[in-house]
Amino acid sequence: MDATTFATLRRALNCLNLAPDAGRGLDALLASLFDALDGLPGLQNAAIVLIDAEDRPTIRARLGAPDIAFILSATLDRGPEAERARVLRPQAAPVLADADCGIAVPREQAAMLAAPVRLDGKGAGWLFVDGLLGPDASVTEDLQLTVLLADVVARLTALAATAAARSLDMAREVAFLRSKVSLRYRHIFSDGQSPALETLRMETDRAALSDAPLLLLGEPGTGRSVLARLIHELSPRALRPFASLDVSGGDQLALRLFGGSPSLGTGGGPGLLEETDGGTLLLEEAHCLPPDMAERLVQYLKTGSFTRVGGGRARQCATRLAFKAPPQGIAPELAAAAHAVVVHVPPLRQRREDIAALFDQLLSVEAGRTGRRLTLTSKALKALEVYDWPGNIREMEGMVSRLAITAPEDRVDIADIPPEILAEGERPPVLPEDAAELRDMERQQVLNALERHGWVQSRAARELGLTLRQIGYRIRKYGLGREGDDEIGE
Repeated sequence: MDATTFATLRRALNCLNLAPDAGRGLDALLASLFDALDGLPGLQNAAIVLIDAEDRPTIRARLGAPDIAFILSATLDRGPEAERARVLRPQAAPVLADADCGIAVPREQAAMLAAPVRLDGKGAGWLFVDGLLGPDASVTEDLQLTVLLADVVARLTALAATAAARSLDMAREVAFLRSKVSLRYRHIFSDGQSPALETLRMETDRAALSDAPLLLLGEPGTGRSVLARLIHELSPRALRPFASLDVSGGDQLALRLFGGSPSLGTGGGPGLLEETDGGTLLLEEAHCLPPDMAERLVQYLKTGSFTRVGGGRARQCATRLAFKAPPQGIAPELAAAAHAVVVHVPPLRQRREDIAALFDQLLSVEAGRTGRRLTLTSKALKALEVYDWPGNIREMEGMVSRLAITAPEDRVDIADIPPEILAEGERPPVLPEDAAELRDMERQQVLNALERHGWVQSRAARELGLTLRQIGYRIRKYGLGREGDDEIGE
């Protein structure tokens, strides 16, 4: 055995270590095998064809661009010789190998090498390659190695099936527990009786039952990210990963989303689309997708396949995409390709009937975090119910956190409510010394948030539950800024 053959077998056998991981589907395992073989001097095109439950040949993995019609025609032979390794020739009958895989076929006539995949003593499919070891190796040597690799495919298939079967009961238990976890967070969209919330509940249930892409439309702070995770955890995909990615900017967005090929010189590896295979990937600020990224996503939505950055091999993936966008939606070409389930997340001003229940829940959460249980007077609650909440639930969360620090008593009255929230006639008089103390406290709170987020206004505003307009007002009001900066990034 030469060094190339030894290294090839070693890489292939290492893939067996991945098989007991029930979180990996068989297709992902087979793709990892091709990743291990990629770069062999004689290998350009390959495919793994397995027989499905209805006795039909199904392509489960591919490398390069093999002639699919040519390959599938070779799987039609189900006679007594079907499980013998062979060489496929263009427009000619295949040549069968002997028991030791010996075969006398010139390399220029060998279009593809085929080795049977056997499970429990029966034929379960085929491994097809156009070569492995390069022009210096004989066809017999290539075919012998192909047969060994077909045995690895069979072992991967068997181990993956065993791992999946063993994890079935655990998967059901995890699904049950996750659904209970989801209910803990569902208060944002279940506590209340407004007509807008009733409509949202129906849209959420419909989205959880669907496998189509998801489009979450609404204003900032309405809870679209929380709702995306909730829909994922209430769906059959709950056992698979959930991840989110802000696509509004940043370096190496394509690499983070699609992964990179080793040819880039950075080591390569999967992106979030592959890492969440079978699960859900939330694309935040999807209306800001760069055109080239939108085009690649359109291709994925149409075909279920994509290529890594710098790579040429098409990879299959079953990740459900969720798009978080403002009410105006996403790019027309992306929306047309998605055929998405659309969920409209209402702003708080359209569900005022839910504000009391939301405050009660948020105050309970804050009590668990700080140990301080606040309650609202009826006058304070009425003032909060008529406020428009431009920052929506995020602004409400920020105000509750602020009250836990600034409210002098556990009973929150209208005098404790930030004055910008109150209508003009509801604002109580503030003594000069009180006003100075509150201004200093607010100034320090805004300054701390800006410093934590590198002076990015949008992120600091999100933490404080403010809109960009509101935090911009406070920055100007208190003269905040970093030394040497002309302006603060938004």
